[in-house]
Amino acid sequence: HAIRTPWATLLSSPNLYAICVMYFALGYGLYFYFTWLPTYLTRELGFSMAAGGFFAALPFLLAGAANLAGGWYTDHLARTRGLRTARCTLGSLSFATCAALLIVSTVVPSPIAKALLLALALAAADFALSACWAVCLDVGATHAGVVTGFMNTSGNLGGLVGPLVVGYMVERWQSWTYPFYVTAAVYVMGALAWLAV
Repeated sequence: HAIRTPWATLLSSPNLYAICVMYFALGYGLYFYFTWLPTYLTRELGFSMAAGGFFAALPFLLAGAANLAGGWYTDHLARTRGLRTARCTLGSLSFATCAALLIVSTVVPSPIAKALLLALALAAADFALSACWAVCLDVGATHAGVVTGFMNTSGNLGGLVGPLVVGYMVERWQSWTYPFYVTAAVYVMGALAWLAV
């Protein structure tokens, strides 16, 4: 028989909103790489199309490896340290590391160093991706599908807003530094949201 969804319980759960804020941050940062990174690499940092293509692909290669490593590590921590460390501590540290790498990318002078730091920043965030999805199972149990639906929708909203903010700020202030500051701040917000789960 069908299991009734306890909407009142879900919608009054602080965990649900913390998870949504956390994944909004992930989506906000991620969509920069889908939309603006190639432009930034070629027009701002001066890479050729070939080099720009390589440095535009590198974040996703590193993120894929980080995703697998993070999945293994969150399971390992769950067995040895408990779920809170495995999900929330790991997630918060991953997001905070991403924010720090984004800030550092704005101050190093070398274009190659900037591109590498941006690639490592996405990998740092993606290290928490398995924990993001696993925490929905931890919190939602038999209603994990509803929790993941809310979470993923929030991530897509972040993905909608992020590129618009970047485009507006670059056009308004002719600076790529401000968008990175804002993105770093959003990831810090995500890191704090992790601690609230």
